[in-house]
Amino acid sequence: MVSARITSRAYIIDTVGMGNASTIAVYVVKGARRTAVIDCGYASTYGNVMQGLRQLGVEPSRVDYLIPTHLHLDHAGATGHLLRYMPRARVIAHERAVPHLVDPTKLVESAASIFGEKLVQMYGKPLPIDKNKITAVGEESHIDLGGATLTTLHAPGHAPHQIAVLFEEERLLFSADAVGMVFPAFPTLVPTTPPPSLDPAKLAQTLEMLRQTDPKMLLVPHYGVRKDVNLVLDRTREKTEEWVKEVTRLNGTHLTPEQIVEELRRKITEETGIPLAAFPSYVLVMIRASVLGILAYLNRASASTASKT
Repeated sequence: MVSARITSRAYIIDTVGMGNASTIAVYVVKGARRTAVIDCGYASTYGNVMQGLRQLGVEPSRVDYLIPTHLHLDHAGATGHLLRYMPRARVIAHERAVPHLVDPTKLVESAASIFGEKLVQMYGKPLPIDKNKITAVGEESHIDLGGATLTTLHAPGHAPHQIAVLFEEERLLFSADAVGMVFPAFPTLVPTTPPPSLDPAKLAQTLEMLRQTDPKMLLVPHYGVRKDVNLVLDRTREKTEEWVKEVTRLNGTHLTPEQIVEELRRKITEETGIPLAAFPSYVLVMIRASVLGILAYLNRASASTASKT
């Protein structure tokens, strides 16, 4: 089963990203008059999203809104591909994301520098999107689906162009990557701190802002429905602070980035008892990306300090 019901109006689609189940989710909200798809997955898995929609009784041609929460390829990569089958749909994205949806060249180059050309080819190539099909949003906006209101909220920290989405009537919060990765098959939270734009201070502010929306459930892209809202928010803040502190310490010992990645993997093994050989491949990739994101943040902070002296 690719799709499943969460409530009478909210649904999850498993994109089976890179062939891995329960790693990258797309969510659907069906109002009385309109339907929205929140996040889009990789370009290479848009067909799974189409299949999931049809399982839910939603023809892609009847989708009204596509809402990639941010530009990273596991969230926005399939947007242009899906749009080819959704003639009436508008793309809702933060204003800072719009230029890169229109021309994804720099987005793909950035991803290749982090994950490597081979992996990015497997993710699939995003298609350019006509600017006239995009509605740019800022700090907050509201979308009426007919008895179901979606509020988009600017949620920086993980990325400056990220938005979270609150389903007002049911208090469901589509968290984007403001919260850590909580994969069902890997029982520990991994911070979502990839390059190039991590800002821990803004992430902490975003977590508190999201808490204030008083959600009943978090609908997490990586992965699934979480009813322990405050625990996930708290653990995201704690783990992010812990990893930033640890990477800062290790960086000061002049280890290479890859050596620091290995140290963090060992740290997780010590905490969980899971041997490194049992780590799913997607977890290994995410740990590496999160460490590299913290290192990029530390380099920016160091450069900023040096420029002021």
